[in-house]
Amino acid sequence: MKISLRTRLSRYLQKIRRYYERNLYGKQGGKIMKNILLLACLLCGMTFSAWGQKTDSKKPMMLIDGCFFTELPSELQGVTYQVSILKSDVGRMVLLVKGIELSEKSKKYALPLSEVKDADYWLKKAAENQKILSMITHKPKMALKEGERIKPFSVQATDGTRWTDRNTQGRPLVLNFWYTGCGPCIREMPELNGWMDACPDVNYLAVTWNTPEQIRKIVERRGFRFHQVAGDSVLWKIFGVQQTPTTVVLDKEGVVRKITIGTSQQKRDELLETIRRVSAEE
Repeated sequence: MKISLRTRLSRYLQKIRRYYERNLYGKQGGKIMKNILLLACLLCGMTFSAWGQKTDSKKPMMLIDGCFFTELPSELQGVTYQVSILKSDVGRMVLLVKGIELSEKSKKYALPLSEVKDADYWLKKAAENQKILSMITHKPKMALKEGERIKPFSVQATDGTRWTDRNTQGRPLVLNFWYTGCGPCIREMPELNGWMDACPDVNYLAVTWNTPEQIRKIVERRGFRFHQVAGDSVLWKIFGVQQTPTTVVLDKEGVVRKITIGTSQQKRDELLETIRRVSAEE
């Protein structure tokens, strides 16, 4: 009998909790550790529905500043905020993020309240909540930062084309770091293709440490049209990439204009805005 991902994660969390109860912190410590692990899963997008399963687009994962979201708003990158987990009597969970006042731009990506099941229930739970599970600063460190010029590099794509810091100047450059085990990376590929149609005068490289053989079926299945730089360590090291997808936009002079870690509709829209802007610059 096939065991669901929900059941497997639940069993795993129970094992971790029992271990901490027996060996380290007692019963209360076990509960705390279980919640921390569950929180980490939620923040990394590793929720039950996100693991390769079809999701209900109207089912919120997060409640932030009175708004419900299925994806983390982009403005949470680089800021510190408080998090807690709201639970219903039937076991449903929503991640509560506090200490953040969202911009109107981010709120446009929220689910309409009229389309969120039990919205009033969750809003009431949030108002009554006094527990803060953790303080989070979502700010991964990169070796190269926005405003800095890319270092000399030379890489070869799977089609034999060689790309360097010199021959990419004069046109904007987009780097999309991914690997074959990254579900969000694979799911966003068709939309990234649209960038090439919207801004054709840009160099687009998809960069992975996987081998050409390992990526071939995925690239063909998703119709991913970026130039594929496989088996790479050069660009990954230059930028110090730690999470995927990570997408970088450089201007015509090779200066980093935007670095986005993770993906969401808002993040992809903002990346395309940046690409349009640097493409229009003289």
